[in-house]
Amino acid sequence: MLVESAVQAQTGGTLVIGLDQEPPTLDPHASPSAVTYQIIASVTENLIYRGSDGKLVPWLAESWQSARDGRSVTFKLRRDVKFHDGTAFNAEAVKFNFDRIVDPKFKAGGARALLAGYAGSKVIDEHTVQVSFESPYAPFLAYTAAGPLSFVSPKAVRETGDQVHTRPVGSGPFMVKDYVAKDHTTMVRNPAYTRKAPWSDRAGGAALDAVVWKFVPEAGTRVTTLESGETQGIYLVPAQSLPRLEKNVALRVEKIPYPGAPRIWLLNTTRPPMDDVRVRRAINYAVDKDALLATVFKGIARKAFAPLTAAMLDDPTLRQAYPFDPAKAQALLAEAGWQPGGDGIRTRGSQRLEVVLNAIEYGGGPEPSAQLIQSSLREVGIDVKIKAQARPPWYEDNYRCATHGPVMFLRATDPDGLYALFHSSLVGGNFNWSCVKNAKLDQMLEQGRREFDGAKRRALYLAIEHLALEEALTVPLLDDLSVWAFRATVQGVKYTFATYPVLSDTAIRK
Repeated sequence: MLVESAVQAQTGGTLVIGLDQEPPTLDPHASPSAVTYQIIASVTENLIYRGSDGKLVPWLAESWQSARDGRSVTFKLRRDVKFHDGTAFNAEAVKFNFDRIVDPKFKAGGARALLAGYAGSKVIDEHTVQVSFESPYAPFLAYTAAGPLSFVSPKAVRETGDQVHTRPVGSGPFMVKDYVAKDHTTMVRNPAYTRKAPWSDRAGGAALDAVVWKFVPEAGTRVTTLESGETQGIYLVPAQSLPRLEKNVALRVEKIPYPGAPRIWLLNTTRPPMDDVRVRRAINYAVDKDALLATVFKGIARKAFAPLTAAMLDDPTLRQAYPFDPAKAQALLAEAGWQPGGDGIRTRGSQRLEVVLNAIEYGGGPEPSAQLIQSSLREVGIDVKIKAQARPPWYEDNYRCATHGPVMFLRATDPDGLYALFHSSLVGGNFNWSCVKNAKLDQMLEQGRREFDGAKRRALYLAIEHLALEEALTVPLLDDLSVWAFRATVQGVKYTFATYPVLSDTAIRK
């Protein structure tokens, strides 16, 4: 009751939050981008909720039962849920949404990969639905709680067409009111929301009247808007501004570790000289991650050790892999036949030791981690050429395995995210840009999708990570933190496991 009365005493008002980018769409099924789910985490809802503690709890589903063969899950749905347009949420709506995602004519974002092997949904009665897969699919429950599998009104999708991209009709405590391209989108309180959200201690709607998400790409400008009070919250606090914001008693900084793959260099294992595992291992020993943290990412990231972030799977054995050791790197390169050259770059015969790192050009030159890799590797005699380019050709080069790989990160709420990085079927697709084809690794990744026992599953993914480290398929760089800053008067912001803010309990203290 104390929480409830505190929220009631501070209801109303508008919260303005500055985001680093404009979303490509607000349609949860069509978006490939995290910014979409930052905005709509309190607009659309899921069958299951997963908070920052990682536990799966009921949301739109009251309960669920997995079949013994692991190929289907039956959900009992709440009976008191309506979409913002007044239509009922029911088993037919679940089927419509999941069928929409896998429809070959629909341009899905990240949602389709989360329904791998989907065989259809069966409406058992109005509030019971069975979701089936062609083979056992253990990650499904975790993915059911992810933003891309949240629900939109079938009626609105059928009747409003492209409007779903700027005004998705969900069932959550907030509704999208407007969208102004390159400027902002506004969501307002849903007056019909009387349920208890799974992250809340109280029943009833949002405390705030509205939330305005402003698109402010320039980091310095974003920080200034917070300090001046033009915004009351911002996302993606730059490292150079962090100490100042943390000292300001009028502000509060919140850091949440991302799940999934860290900021990581995917090493193209098929392209010489990286087709030699000794070269790939040497690169891992040569990259100075501490320097990266100290110079560019101080306070907004932690050192990465493996192809999953520590928030996903942490183990002492992973932390021992590849300490910074330039001498070890040089010994491995010499063993592989690369000898010191006159200009500091190693050679083998007449060939110089060169690699091409694929980077996205954001307008201010290549990202800092690419530049630090370049200087680290030059110290051991490797000449790194940074190929900085726009996003479309960057993707195309990754699909064609045309460079020595990109630096990227992959947000995932299940260790099955490694399937996208390493399964041979995804060479030429998203995101096996190490271009690795390893039958043992494929087998283990497939087994991970079939294994439902938690302890066995953890042991299996730990073994997968060790294999990836042994083969030096990647250079794990940094475990990024999701960094938000708010005025101290903003209280009650909570976060999903994927680090997206849920705002129905958020209030602005007078």
